[in-house]
Amino acid sequence: MDPFTSIGFAAAIVQLIEVSTKITKRLIEFNSGDLENEPPKFFKKIMNILPIITEGLRSLQSNIDHISPDAQDSLRAVVQDCYKDILELHNILDKVLPSTKASSWEKIRKVVASLKYEKDVEEISQGVDRSIEALNFYQIAKISQNCQVEQPSSTQKTYWIVPFDRNPSFVNRSAVFDEIQKAFEVEEGVQPKAALYGLGGIGKSQIALEYCYRRRKEDSRCSIFWCNAATIARFEQSLGRIASECGLVSGTGTETDVPEIVTQWLESHLNGRWLMIIDNVDDTDVFFEGKTRSGKTMSECIPHCAHGSLLVTTRSREAAFDVLKQTPPIMIKQMDRKEGSKLARKRLPEETPEDQVLQLLETLEFIPLAITRASAFITKRGKTVQYYLEQYQKNDTIRTKLLSYEFSDHGRQGSSMESLATTWIISFEVIRESNKRAAELLCLMSFFQHHGIPAILLRREQDDEFDFDDAIAVLESFSFIDTNESHSGFKMHRLVQLATKWWLQREGYTEWKKWALEAVKSVAARFPYHGPLSSPDGKLLSLGAILLPHAELALQNKFRESSREVDLLRARLFSSTGCYFRWEGFLKEARFRFEQSINLNSKHLGEQHTDTMNSTIFSANIASGLRDPVAITMLERLLELQESVLGEDDPQTIDTLHELSKATYRITRDFQRSENLCREALARSRRALSTTNEITLSCMTVLARILCYQGRTAEAGTIQRECYATAIEVFGPSSRGALIARDNLAYTLSYCEETYDESYKLFTENLEKGRDDLGHDDPERLAYSWSFARLLKRMKRVEELKRLCRQLLQDINTGGRNTSDHVQGIKSDLEKLLRSVESEA
Repeated sequence: MDPFTSIGFAAAIVQLIEVSTKITKRLIEFNSGDLENEPPKFFKKIMNILPIITEGLRSLQSNIDHISPDAQDSLRAVVQDCYKDILELHNILDKVLPSTKASSWEKIRKVVASLKYEKDVEEISQGVDRSIEALNFYQIAKISQNCQVEQPSSTQKTYWIVPFDRNPSFVNRSAVFDEIQKAFEVEEGVQPKAALYGLGGIGKSQIALEYCYRRRKEDSRCSIFWCNAATIARFEQSLGRIASECGLVSGTGTETDVPEIVTQWLESHLNGRWLMIIDNVDDTDVFFEGKTRSGKTMSECIPHCAHGSLLVTTRSREAAFDVLKQTPPIMIKQMDRKEGSKLARKRLPEETPEDQVLQLLETLEFIPLAITRASAFITKRGKTVQYYLEQYQKNDTIRTKLLSYEFSDHGRQGSSMESLATTWIISFEVIRESNKRAAELLCLMSFFQHHGIPAILLRREQDDEFDFDDAIAVLESFSFIDTNESHSGFKMHRLVQLATKWWLQREGYTEWKKWALEAVKSVAARFPYHGPLSSPDGKLLSLGAILLPHAELALQNKFRESSREVDLLRARLFSSTGCYFRWEGFLKEARFRFEQSINLNSKHLGEQHTDTMNSTIFSANIASGLRDPVAITMLERLLELQESVLGEDDPQTIDTLHELSKATYRITRDFQRSENLCREALARSRRALSTTNEITLSCMTVLARILCYQGRTAEAGTIQRECYATAIEVFGPSSRGALIARDNLAYTLSYCEETYDESYKLFTENLEKGRDDLGHDDPERLAYSWSFARLLKRMKRVEELKRLCRQLLQDINTGGRNTSDHVQGIKSDLEKLLRSVESEA
């Protein structure tokens, strides 16, 4: 049997339209060629007839539901005869029409050869004419019948081509559906469009799927179609299913025609309302530039008409804007606590305590796909939420395994098994292909603390500002990072960081090490470093507070093998963070870091290297403050090395000599030796540096204190007054240096009853000023406030002493340094003093 006779009337029309369209296209190309002579008239006649046939057939196709079965059989015979004639014409054209790449001589030769087929073509034309007459007669008669008798309106056929059933675990996100509805409210003649964008796994496709079911319930006459645009192959597959199920193609239709056929049908021939979901428009290069087999891009195959709505899902905000043109896209954020709890409760064991559910949601950052993956693991393995959380908190390796757990999720095409990590890797690859700098920033940021990542850790000296901002915009577009209002800092999802590290590990240890090392380099180069000779600067301390969490993570990176480069970077970070902890009052933590730095620097640089010696003096300074005798041994050895390597008059050598004098009176109480060492340091500093140098002023302050301890208060006061005057001259009256010098003078004067009043006045002036300039719980301010408290006790100003102690204790308890050992020591002293005064009252 002829295969044509075995198909129905609708498919017969489709076949005839297809072959007529192809022949028309070939004749038009032939007619528009560069031949000097026009094609034979019999070709031109066929070229004019075929569009009439095609249009008539489309009219029959759109009204096929209103044609009776008997009429369909009769018309089918006419269409069959016409198809045979057209097919014969197609065979002739294959023989006589030259290809588009043929030479001019070849084209002329074929035109001449075609003349022998003139009679055959004429007979075909007559047969086609008879078919047209029969089809026209039927349609004219039908029109006449419709004019005589008013026909009741019939229901437009609707189509439902959505490859997923409804998700029973879907949690209502009513605000999003309201936004979709608002986006679809457009002026007459404008196509309704909306786009959902957000992090992979955030629930965009699930929302789109739920919208399909809600739309079908609200509008039963609306046809709904689902297209997967993740790849060109999946997009063509989606359109092929639409074409097949809607009867737009037959078995002889080629796949290259499908996109154009579907687009034209939706735009022109499906008169009823329709909705198309275009899911996973994530790679803009593929969507807007990649070619389908029809020669068009995916974006060019999207139908545009006022009676059809488009709902797009994408991970990229930029892609959403490009698809919509002008309509603002809708961002899908993490679930709120109520939504997340509902989703988890639908999948977790009923007996799970609410506090554990909330902890799980917070750990997974309220990301729907992460929640469903974790729930699947817990349920399938027969575990508890508590077990999952305990495992998750262990280390990155366990966390990665849990997030890489594969599970078949509702409404996800492609591989039946997919993990959260692999979901995001798709986006990572897109970013790497489209913007290399963005991919580099993603890798680097994954090794920092997830929030509060300052831009200074990411910028390179050679970075162009526009390129940097463009790379950041790409990461924002994929919802991997958020930017603060000033664009000076960024926040990254913890789970995205984990997935990025896993991605790097899949690329190989070398790639992981490269970016782990880059993170250490970046923090080490930018963390503020206070040299042994400097006092802390407020701005640098603030920067240290910002960078500290990132430095801590950088120090925790576990490299497989030790190397000189890694060790020296770690030594620098240990030293600079040790300085920060020292000035913040965390002395034991600071000492530990300096010791780590000394060990690493000594291993690779030796004890005589400047970096090693700098860490040594810091460590010895803390040991001295803690009254540890090892401080004297460390400082004596360091002084010996510095005098040998740097010379006696080097600033660092002088500073070490001055530190040794402090350690001597603190630990051994040998005030004479301490005074001799300090006077030697002061003499060297005045000679080699200047009378106004910071080291000189420090030596004068220490000497004054030593003299006080020996009862030589008048001499001490003279030295300290000179120091105070110089500090005001050098640093300015409102500087931190002047503030500390004034406190030192007040402290010195508090040792002599004759100068109590002057000391009281200076302490009072500094009390509030220090609170404003240094901070209410600054260790320097608290130390001198403690000295003020002791002065008040000597002066028997009891009520004022009580108020001061209570205020200082409140400052400590409400400040951020209340856990530091230095501040805790002052707190303990204040509490004892307050209890003593209150008990005496």
